[in-house]
Amino acid sequence: MIPETEKIKVLYVEDDPRVRETTLLLLKEFFHKILTASNGNEGLKIYQKEKPDLIITDINMPVMSGLEMVSKIREKDKDIPIIVLTAHSETDYLIQSIKLGVDGYILKPIDLNQFLEVIKKVLEKITLKKELEKNIYLLKQYQKAVDELFIVSKTDSKGIITYVNKKFCDISKYSEEELIGKPHNIVRHPDVPKQFFDDLWKTIKEEKRKWKGIVKNKAKDGSTYYVDTIITPILDKEGNVVEFLSIRKDVSNIINPRKKLENMFITSENFLVAIINVDNFKYIENLLDFKSLQEIEEKIIKIIIQNIPEECNFNEVINVGDGEFVLAKELNEITNELIEKTIRNLKRVQKILQQVSREFIDYEIEVSISIAYGKNAYKIAKYGLSKISEINTDFIIANELEEKIKAEAKKNLKTLSLIKYAVENEGILLYLQPIVDNHTGNISKYEALVRIKDKDGNILSPFSFLDIAKKTKYYPEFTFSVMRQAFNVLEVIDTQISINLSVVDIEKEHIRNEILRLIENNKDKANKITFELLEEDVKDFSVIEDFIKTIKSFGIQIAIDDFGSGYSNFERLLDYQPDILKIDGSLVKNIENDKFSRNLVETIVSFAKKQNLQTIAEFVENDNIHRILKDIGVDFSQGYYFGKPQPYEDIIYKFIT
Repeated sequence: MIPETEKIKVLYVEDDPRVRETTLLLLKEFFHKILTASNGNEGLKIYQKEKPDLIITDINMPVMSGLEMVSKIREKDKDIPIIVLTAHSETDYLIQSIKLGVDGYILKPIDLNQFLEVIKKVLEKITLKKELEKNIYLLKQYQKAVDELFIVSKTDSKGIITYVNKKFCDISKYSEEELIGKPHNIVRHPDVPKQFFDDLWKTIKEEKRKWKGIVKNKAKDGSTYYVDTIITPILDKEGNVVEFLSIRKDVSNIINPRKKLENMFITSENFLVAIINVDNFKYIENLLDFKSLQEIEEKIIKIIIQNIPEECNFNEVINVGDGEFVLAKELNEITNELIEKTIRNLKRVQKILQQVSREFIDYEIEVSISIAYGKNAYKIAKYGLSKISEINTDFIIANELEEKIKAEAKKNLKTLSLIKYAVENEGILLYLQPIVDNHTGNISKYEALVRIKDKDGNILSPFSFLDIAKKTKYYPEFTFSVMRQAFNVLEVIDTQISINLSVVDIEKEHIRNEILRLIENNKDKANKITFELLEEDVKDFSVIEDFIKTIKSFGIQIAIDDFGSGYSNFERLLDYQPDILKIDGSLVKNIENDKFSRNLVETIVSFAKKQNLQTIAEFVENDNIHRILKDIGVDFSQGYYFGKPQPYEDIIYKFIT
């Protein structure tokens, strides 16, 4: 049996029983599903009911001849393959068969080679037909799925619209009839510069490349909408552009508020801006579905509008998302009276929002307000909002912070320059601080600490650069550099080295892979390494779990840094499976006079001993603190009492001398 024929349904029509039985034996060698009929009329009925893939028929039969049956079938189906199997070789029959579009003509008695040739030819047609039907069916599903999710249009090579889906009509407010046959610039927004579209057309028409970007469009009613767009040129076999397919996603709700602000501040530099921020918005967001959240936002906007007097002249409340609502107005002049009046009214709105929020949500919302005026008012107000929690207030006039903004920006840029220089000029330095075994009094470990060297050779401590470094692309290089240098030190000294590692960084695949590569290349020294993990807000703990399991297989130990503060909790220990708890320095340095600190340290040590974990105390600054820690049962101590951080070269020198 030819494999491709297994699923093909065949209708065989023959009036002579003996011939039918003999031919069936041959057909069953090729086909599983064979339907039989004894004349054309019976064959036509079976065709109408069963819809076979192939028809094989005799010509001369009672009631209805084979050719009559073929003629009636061809009226319904021009494509179904038909083979005529007959003892007649007259030219008239042959010509009539050709006119009816018969796919094969086999004379009886059947020649096997001729039969196989005809079957292969017909099989190819059936296979192509089935494949085409399958593809068309899939394409219709794909089109339906795309049409339901996206805004779709097609144009010819000149940009004339040839197809639009319902979503295109809905967002543009034009009907399909109004769009088909029109140039695509029917929805062009006058604000978008000509150069934008010149570049777009150059990409898709001349360079024949896909174009991606956000486009500002204008609907029939004059409203503006924004669409995230992909335009793909469709090419023929010769590489000529025949049409363009455009798929878009409506991003108006995301883009519009920010664009409004952008456009507003471009027109003038003299503005009064108020940012009203719902501080606990993220918790409200987690409680509600999208529709309910929208309703809450609309109610907040309504309350703001109703309670801002007309004399304040704020045109609208712009919802920029994440619980932030911006009011802005252009000023001809700034007067103390105007500012005072605005502040008074905003404080009233703040109070009302907090009071009435329980009417539409079961929780009282917390509201902070930052205002600024003059040049760069929005930027200054944003900065003020970020500083509200630091100065323990919920209302701030951010102009008072303007000089701080500039000073902080200058300082950060300078620090960034130092970081970049250190990374590019081998200025990341490894310092080591001793960790003493409380039982023997000997140094048994060192903590790896990072320093950087500036252009003038000055050595800078982490306090001056680490927070900024963590926000840059250079930060991973600090970890890699410290690890490389630590492995070099372990060639000489015979102690453990602890290296600080951010759990958040481990979540990043490229950082994780580089750390594992460095360990693999130094696996003979890996059992002398301890990673001190900072307990941070982790997005995907399964990644951290797999990483810890992998590095432990090399003999690396895990320590929890700053245990007893921040995110620290005993439950998290089950996830990290550490070997060491490093007690937070704020507890240790107060242990002499603060009973709570001592009790908490004792609790941590007791728990650690029960779990067979080691403990290290940081910030050991004098003999009395050290004695207390020993009495409590802390295993190791670290602090200036035993030694300040030193360049690793100094430590190596002590070992070799």
